[in-house]
Amino acid sequence: MQDLDTNININTTKEEPLLITLKEAVKYTGIGRNTLLKLSKIKGFPALIFPHKILIDKLQLPIWLKQNYGKYKS
Repeated sequence: MQDLDTNININTTKEEPLLITLKEAVKYTGIGRNTLLKLSKIKGFPALIFPHKILIDKLQLPIWLKQNYGKYKS
């Protein structure tokens, strides 16, 4: 069996999880809940979406926001 890609650098601790809830993402980014819900529906948004829960990749979220800044208008 081959090991996971060793080039991946994950700096997380028990206090800092890799995946965060929508509520935590609101606090982390300062973006409103409804706006984050809309963003989570965009293809490529760094999240796992379940019927009653959204888990967002905390490391990829700021990267995605920076790459998509100004692309989407309501």
